This record gives sequence, C-alpha cells and structure tokens, in this order.
Amino acid sequence: MKRLGLIAALAMMIVGVSASSAFAQTVGPFTPTGVTQTGGLHFVGQPTVTATKTSTSAFLTCAGEVAGAGTSATAVCSANVVVTRGCVNKGGNEPRGLQQSFETTTGSQTFETRSGRGSFLVTTTAVTAAPFTCPSANMTPVLVSVLFTDITLTVTSQTGTTVATFADIDP
Repeated sequence: MKRLGLIAALAMMIVGVSASSAFAQTVGPFTPTGVTQTGGLHFVGQPTVTATKTSTSAFLTCAGEVAGAGTSATAVCSANVVVTRGCVNKGGNEPRGLQQSFETTTGSQTFETRSGRGSFLVTTTAVTAAPFTCPSANMTPVLVSVLFTDITLTVTSQTGTTVATFADIDP
C-alpha cells in the first residue's frame, strides 16, 4: 500500500512540473491609452491587445475592426520587450545567474475589407527562452519575466493610417 502511495505522489509531482511548464498566463484584453488617425481610416470601437506568457515563450495579440479602409488594409502590432531568462533545475528551483535582454517583437496581417470595413487579429513573433543556455544539462531555460513596452498597433490603407498606443504589460 505504501508503494502505491509513493508512486501516486511521484506521478502527481511529474504532472505538476509538466503542467507548470506548459501553463499559459493570458492577461487582457487592454484598450488603448491613445489613438491618432490621418485620412478616413478609423477604428470601429476600441482595438485591444492581449499578452500571453508561458515558461518558454511570450507574445502579444492585437485585435480590432476598422472602417473607411478602401479595399484592403494592413495591421502591424509591435512592442519593445524587456526579457529576463534563467534556468530551472530538476527540483524546480531557479539558481542565480539571470540574464536580462532588450528585444522587439512584431507581427502583421494584410486583410481584405468589405465596403471599407474589416477585422484583424495579429499575433507578434514569440519571445522565447532560447537561445539562452543553462550551465548544466540538468537545467531547463525559462522566461522568468517579460515586460512589453511601447506597444503600438498601426493600421494603414489606401485612405489613411490609424495608430493605437497601449500601456506597458507585464504578464
């Protein structure tokens, strides 16, 4: 009976470690802190941005709808990112030696419009734990923290440009 209890406890620990590494934390959606436009292109309602982070990757998703766009438009979602990477050992502990870097992430989507109106959903390229390497094969590289700053959503078409800016996001 004790052997079954030990096996069950070990299985739960393995499931817990696997689940925590795959756990995705999503925050948002957030609305813009400011919007500017030139020409007739404009947002319908408020565009949004959502941040998603796991232990190995993080990205933004910008969504919205525009009107006055002509026949097509292009949405670009971009941000600067402060990334802190580290290692987790088999015991789930983070040793010293965290590394901070500054990166950018961007994503774009060209979409057709109907009567000048269209929707978009843009995901930025993921910031990942790679290419960070750990000092031991018994450790796994992880994203310790990610801070998205200077988040901008720019939509352009034949009729103008509209830009939404968002507050910093720390998922």
